[in-house]
Amino acid sequence: MTTLYKFANYTFDAHAGLVFDGQPVHLPPKEKGLLQALLMARGQIVRKEDLMVKVWGTNETSDESISRTVYRLRVAMQSSGGPEVVETVYNSGFRITAVVREATMKESSSLNALTHSLRPNAIAALISAREFLARQSAGDIEAAANAVRLAISLDPSYSAAWSTLAEIRVTQAVRSLRPPREAGWLAKEAAQTALNIDPQSASALAILGWVRVMIDQDSERGMDDLDRAIAIDPDYWVANLLRGWALQAAGRLEESVVMMRRTLELNSVSHAVNSILALYLMYAGRNAEALELALDLAKIFPTVDNSQGIASILASVNSMHDEAVAFGMEAVELSPHTPLMQCPLASALAFAGRHDEARVVLKAIEESTLPQPSAGMAPAYLALGDRSRAIALLQDASERGIPQFAWTRNDPRLAPLHGDPVVERIWARIWTAQHAIA
Repeated sequence: MTTLYKFANYTFDAHAGLVFDGQPVHLPPKEKGLLQALLMARGQIVRKEDLMVKVWGTNETSDESISRTVYRLRVAMQSSGGPEVVETVYNSGFRITAVVREATMKESSSLNALTHSLRPNAIAALISAREFLARQSAGDIEAAANAVRLAISLDPSYSAAWSTLAEIRVTQAVRSLRPPREAGWLAKEAAQTALNIDPQSASALAILGWVRVMIDQDSERGMDDLDRAIAIDPDYWVANLLRGWALQAAGRLEESVVMMRRTLELNSVSHAVNSILALYLMYAGRNAEALELALDLAKIFPTVDNSQGIASILASVNSMHDEAVAFGMEAVELSPHTPLMQCPLASALAFAGRHDEARVVLKAIEESTLPQPSAGMAPAYLALGDRSRAIALLQDASERGIPQFAWTRNDPRLAPLHGDPVVERIWARIWTAQHAIA
């Protein structure tokens, strides 16, 4: 069991570290240990003598060393945008000024594995990689890949680093930053390396399973991998998230919603989990719930492109056309060079009857050097009245293994295509296979 501390919009636990407003805050080991000691005291003053023993393991640490560590902790917390909560009580020690709440939770072996390296510099590189990955932009994702490759070069037996590299490849596939089958192959290669090092790596198994289901359309093997991952580590939120994707693809819509709610229990501050839950509620026909959640997320995560994009989709589906366009424009402004993030705006404009503007956005997407997000473009073309182009895009999405293709059958924007024999055959490539394991 491990203890989760919540205070002043921060969360902290010894394994996952410090998070502010959903974003990780990097703390070196001494600063991390100092913060944990102060949180354990729950607002009571912790004397310097006690910190020496708890953090440094000795009673001979200098006052200057303690003061420098406190200073670096404050700088790290404030640089995240968070409030100053570490107070110096002169001639006494230090304390946390915010109200501290505790929750005891089961430990996730997958999260613990992030620090399973004998090379501190490899651990630091991996933590940096995950910080970059959380930002989601194309540049940050590439920076994450460079950081995790550094971690691997420092410690080739670092299983969590290989799993993180696989996760980065999955992110590139999802955000259409790399051809999905290429990204999927690279993800499987990295995940398999992690499993060769640690056969019980739930994170590697989950990624391997997701790629098999969503990109390779190998449903039986993929779901087996996902089930094994959750059996190994039922509290690993990413495994639950990825299994939710597979359930939705299988047409098990209510089960996918339940799975995403379970994932939220494990990581309530993840914008990705919240956003996907909003989509899955929509796919399950629960539009009112989906819209409410999406609009809340757009306010809570104003700088996250995906939250704005999904708010645009939900607003458009609910005929809130002006709002849909505004959210879509915000998503594009946040990620102007990511074609996937232009798709909600193109769709919102098309459904709002602003066809010329929609075509301008679609042209920009098609002229990008990045892989075309065909599944996301299909609703816009259908709303423009170009049914044949929409169907061709679905065919392309299926053939190229675009992960979001599995969502298209339940997308209400594509409802007019139901019953079309050509489209039904396209959907059957994954749909029939998925139902075989349902």
